[in-house]
Amino acid sequence: MSEFSSSAGILLRLLRYARGYRRRIWLASLCSVLNKLFDVMPEILIGMAIDVVVRQEGSFLADFGISEPFNQMLFLGAITILVWAFESLFQFFLQVLWRNLSQSLQHDLRLDAYGHVQDLDMAWFEDTSTGHLVAILNDDVNQLERFLDGGANALIQVATSVIAVGAVFFYISPQIALMAFTPVPVIILGAFWFQRRAQPLYADVREKVGVLSTRLANNIAGIATIKSFTREQHELDQLEKESSAYVNANRGAIRVSSAFIPIIRMAILVGFVATLIYGGKLTLDGQLNAGAYSVLVFLTQRLLWPLTRLAETVDLFERAMASTRRILNLIEIPVQTRSGSTALPVDNVRGGLHFAGVSFAYASGTEVLSDIDLSVAPGETVAVVGQTGSGKSTLMKLLLRFYSPSAGRILLDGTDLAKLKIPDLRAAFGLVSQDVFLFHGTVADNIAYGRPGAKQEDIEIAAKAA
Repeated sequence: MSEFSSSAGILLRLLRYARGYRRRIWLASLCSVLNKLFDVMPEILIGMAIDVVVRQEGSFLADFGISEPFNQMLFLGAITILVWAFESLFQFFLQVLWRNLSQSLQHDLRLDAYGHVQDLDMAWFEDTSTGHLVAILNDDVNQLERFLDGGANALIQVATSVIAVGAVFFYISPQIALMAFTPVPVIILGAFWFQRRAQPLYADVREKVGVLSTRLANNIAGIATIKSFTREQHELDQLEKESSAYVNANRGAIRVSSAFIPIIRMAILVGFVATLIYGGKLTLDGQLNAGAYSVLVFLTQRLLWPLTRLAETVDLFERAMASTRRILNLIEIPVQTRSGSTALPVDNVRGGLHFAGVSFAYASGTEVLSDIDLSVAPGETVAVVGQTGSGKSTLMKLLLRFYSPSAGRILLDGTDLAKLKIPDLRAAFGLVSQDVFLFHGTVADNIAYGRPGAKQEDIEIAAKAA
């Protein structure tokens, strides 16, 4: 599969994800098309006005029953007002629709991605850096938002311009139309070339962002350790390397994108000059009227000049697709530890635990627990002691189903933990972790974290008991 097919595939994946927004996407796209159609009409009206001035009673409009030249100008003036009004109206609609769509879609993507991350197994987090996740949930989602905010409309309007203006060209003069369209294949081929070159560059840029975010997140979290060992300069040097790698990745993409616009400009020049000279010759020879010639000259720029933005738009598209790939790949990571279907009312829990032949190994392959048999009666207090790495914390993680045993079963009051609903199971346990973490908020908010809506007196009793 080519790089373009890969990007197109990512776009299709995004459209499948956004199927609930299809009506809004179609409506926004329709407003983009109508806005561009009204946007190119003033050039046609100017040509018609020139035709009226030059040919008067023999003008194009006279064929529709408006013979008086001044009445023709009044008619053109009224049409111009309507065209500008509708162009402005659809400009308003497309901006509101696309911008609101981008906000809604990025909001849903961020929530769905974060919600899925919370459901993933603890084993997955062992191999994934916090900075990498933050880069996806924040920067990558924002990159897609920027494309939907303006890039999608730009692509639709470029396509509309080519089709609408091309139809006018072929209606007036097929020969001049062929000349004016001569640069279009060059521009399109250039866009494909740029797309093929840009995709891996922007994928590399997104990866460098993740690495840089990881470095910053880790250093800020470990700032006390950095200060304790006076490693500030070392960490600054490491950050400089990561930041330089990000800058260099962007420079590679910038070099490719910067080369595209000058190529397009030269191609546009060829089309414009061909229309100007050949159309002028036909007009001088009497084969083309002055009004039609004016329309063609004006529309040549309407046809070709918007294509100069194609590089910028494709650039934005590639950045967005690189980000979208990372977001959707995150959402599609399978959840290994599935919740059971059996409810577990907290009031019914007696607290009897039984480990039956439980073995467990982390992703590294080293077995931590081997054929453990342990029973704890309801109300019984048991202390598990051992050296660091002997599996004490692992037992607790298995009880909460942060991980699943490699072999054996764990029973709570005679029921296999794998059959219980995970939220009910975890609500039945009280965990005091060896790793202390405070969430954003007050101390009271953190004390009541496991019991939303707890009363102030309950929070105070818990604080005193601790």
